[in-house]
Amino acid sequence: MWRVLIAEDDPKTRETLVKGFKKTARCVSVANGDEALKTYQAARNSKTPFDFILLDVTMPGTDGFEVLKTIRDQEEKNPHPLQKESRIIMITAYKDSLLENYNMGWDDFITKPVDIKILTERMRALTK
Repeated sequence: MWRVLIAEDDPKTRETLVKGFKKTARCVSVANGDEALKTYQAARNSKTPFDFILLDVTMPGTDGFEVLKTIRDQEEKNPHPLQKESRIIMITAYKDSLLENYNMGWDDFITKPVDIKILTERMRALTK
């Protein structure tokens, strides 16, 4: 089973993702970028990193791009010898703005509304 961190401000989308992964992942869901960073750091410190982090691009406060940049900067500055980098998938309704930011270090993206079947297939492809 994968360990998945879901950072999504819309409660309905969060619930859909968690329910959709009930057979393939243990999910932790948070409602904003600040919570995502705290949860990511706690998992990293406890040596139980997430296999995947799903980040909504548009969240109040710290948005998905800021979370992504912070995580990638931290992984680069303080690589953990026993842990791999988390695979980060951006979730967006705005594909064009996401493609402009490809070099930020995300591994894949999916547009809303999220199709769990397609997302799961993409996640499996990233683990090969």
